[in-house]
Amino acid sequence: MRKRLLLAFGATLIIGALFFWLVDLDKVVEILRVADWRYLAAGVAALLCGYLLMAVRWRFLLGNRPGFLPAFHATNLGNLVNSLTPIPEVAVRIFLTGREAGMTIPGTTSGMVVERSLEQIMRVTALLIALLTGYVISFSTGSVLLNVGLVLGIFVFITLLLRRADRVIAWGRIHLARLPWIDQPRADHILTDLMEGLNFAGNPKQVTSGWLLSLGTWGFFFLFAYLALMGLNVSHSVEKLVAIALLTLAVAPPSSPGMPGLYQATIVGALSLVAGFNPVQMTAFAITFHILQVIPLLFLGAWGLLRSNLSFKGVVQKSQSVIVEQEAALGD
Repeated sequence: MRKRLLLAFGATLIIGALFFWLVDLDKVVEILRVADWRYLAAGVAALLCGYLLMAVRWRFLLGNRPGFLPAFHATNLGNLVNSLTPIPEVAVRIFLTGREAGMTIPGTTSGMVVERSLEQIMRVTALLIALLTGYVISFSTGSVLLNVGLVLGIFVFITLLLRRADRVIAWGRIHLARLPWIDQPRADHILTDLMEGLNFAGNPKQVTSGWLLSLGTWGFFFLFAYLALMGLNVSHSVEKLVAIALLTLAVAPPSSPGMPGLYQATIVGALSLVAGFNPVQMTAFAITFHILQVIPLLFLGAWGLLRSNLSFKGVVQKSQSVIVEQEAALGD
């Protein structure tokens, strides 16, 4: 586990170093120097609204078991940790939510399965619309139908899984029993909690409401990206700016942040190498897009740490144990 995190951290440093070595930082600095901070400030306000809805969605999928503030702090700390370390934000959220609400890791993971599925739906939709530059308005109906279809697909999959719960538990019991650190009662407990959580989070009302909350969340994230482009005076048509914002969300949404260097390289690679936009402008945008996320997260994360009486190091260490237990539950 630790070896894999160190390898991920090392790879991120190498990619980040290459990224900043290859770009023309002088031109990037010049673009940042003349930025309109009014647009950027408005973008940060939209970002914070998106974070609020993320917390509401997370709490809703878990049956409102954690209070709003614990869910909000768990969301912000997860994003902050993932912005500074290779630890996935989902592991941080599962640990903090379980700690505050008294929920087990498998039970909390079930809500995360549904939420991550909804996030992938939004990514796919954003990517498809971005690739159809110039057809954004006419494709809006198709994008809604796509979302509905994918949501129904998730619901059908979870329904089939729950209808065969006995078989799933029996199959999982056999595989978990092969792990030396998990005995039979523990294996039964893990699988039962996971299926009970899916039974709640995966019902039609929860999935549909989660999808609507996802639309609102990503609406604010899109506004954040669009205002960041406006603040950097990126000179393109409205359709092109919409496409850039959507493509950015498809590859690097604020709901799944990454470490400095790798995060910017992902955005610039998608926007410049794939979509063909100006690499200097897109580099300035990628740097600004990430900084505008990290700065408020530092304050929100500090608030969360003070409230939870934990240190940043302690959150990272506990989240690593969540990853280990999730791997055990999956039989990895």
